[in-house]
Amino acid sequence: MSLIDRNTPIPAYFQLKAYLKQQIQDGIWQPGDKIPTEAELCERFNISRTPVRQALKELVFEGLLTRTAGRGTFVAQQTDERSGSASTILNVVVSDERWYEPLEKAVEVWNRDRLDTPIDLHFTQVPLGNLRSYLVEVVGRGKAPDISLLDSVWVAGFAERHYIQPLTDISSIWEANHQETFFTALLAANCFNDRLCSMPVTADISGLWYRRDWLDMEGLTPPATWEQLLSVGRHFQQPEVRQRYGLDQHPMALVGGRAGGETTTYQLLPFLWAAGADLIVDDQVVLDSPESQQALHFLASLVQTEKLVSPEVVHYAWDGAAQMFAQGKAALAIGGSYESFFIRAQAGWDDAAFLEKVGFGPIPAAPGKQPAVLVGGMSYVIYHQSQHPVEALGLLDLASSEEILGSFSVHTGHYPSLIKAVQNLSKAGNGFLTEAASLLDIARSRPAHPDYARVSEQFQLLVENCLTGRVSATQAVPHTAEMIAAITNLPQKRL
Repeated sequence: MSLIDRNTPIPAYFQLKAYLKQQIQDGIWQPGDKIPTEAELCERFNISRTPVRQALKELVFEGLLTRTAGRGTFVAQQTDERSGSASTILNVVVSDERWYEPLEKAVEVWNRDRLDTPIDLHFTQVPLGNLRSYLVEVVGRGKAPDISLLDSVWVAGFAERHYIQPLTDISSIWEANHQETFFTALLAANCFNDRLCSMPVTADISGLWYRRDWLDMEGLTPPATWEQLLSVGRHFQQPEVRQRYGLDQHPMALVGGRAGGETTTYQLLPFLWAAGADLIVDDQVVLDSPESQQALHFLASLVQTEKLVSPEVVHYAWDGAAQMFAQGKAALAIGGSYESFFIRAQAGWDDAAFLEKVGFGPIPAAPGKQPAVLVGGMSYVIYHQSQHPVEALGLLDLASSEEILGSFSVHTGHYPSLIKAVQNLSKAGNGFLTEAASLLDIARSRPAHPDYARVSEQFQLLVENCLTGRVSATQAVPHTAEMIAAITNLPQKRL
């Protein structure tokens, strides 16, 4: 019989949390006792897994429970019951539960092979949009975690400010063992002053989502150039075609302003590259060029002239374009490979249906240029304030195995950062991950600069101003280049 009262406004997870907390405080569960599994709690209280996980997560954060990979969840204790040895507790900050897996599997291996020096992980979850500011705050208070997840594009800034430890400072052997195992573009994003500062976990790529099934039915091919993109978009803009597929008024979606944060830069910077332009090259600001103006003018035309993209995209959050695509309101969307699981879940497709209906390709090219792909991803970093940097690095070493990162990729839809892990997935014929893997060969990374966060904000503002028509590309590009030069203290090179 369930003890959860569904007639009260008190959330189910909070009721469960209160019950579990009372069990501990009353001594019914003693330190070291293993509590029921998530499945057992779901059955006992007749509730779904979501409130159970939320209750357990908060009790772990409060220090009343501890999770040990491969063993379960226990009432917090100071010693490991298998050997009597004190456990090393590593505090880890991640954006959501997906990122537990590589570290928990690494702990499972560690604890199996090192019975005298076990490790426990204490996780704190911070939403991705707040992650960077949260980490800056806790470092400022002297309360940094041992390990955290970090967008690779923020690594240079954290390293320059001495928030995180270069992995080579902890062990020079680690970098020697891994220098050639990660994709080159990812290594560049995770290095500062020629030292590897973080462990790349994913190799996510930005590109163009398209409805493969709809293009096939209409006798169209995936667009590889800007002109082809316009042609496909115009086709789906026709009233009878829109009606046939239930499309929105605007058949293409993207994230196009400051509201989308880093996603705007991640998804639209490749349009510069596809025109032969860039932001920063060889410690010079090179944005002020005819090619940059061409790229921004083209993006603006999608909204203002062609009306293929809604003006509302400047207000979209990071997942706005993916939502439109998953809901069948857009036939084309600029997005990232990491959105594959999100799109699948939103649309209710299984793997086979997803592969049949959806395609993913590079950002189409300007006339006479080449298509472009951006690669980025999340990384694990170790902080200077870490109490256990050697153990933390040992754990990352285990987590960076082909088996662990390959398994994580299959479960989450993220490409692994390891070259061999991607090759193994391709050999295994692993659906979408196999299909788009070739794009990693042409992918490039965002500039690894300590002030990248402010540079990205300027690019987001540039895009937003051009899409809304507040400023023309001719005026906005030189001004943005000047602002980036002032922010970074880098010289400008006008092309």
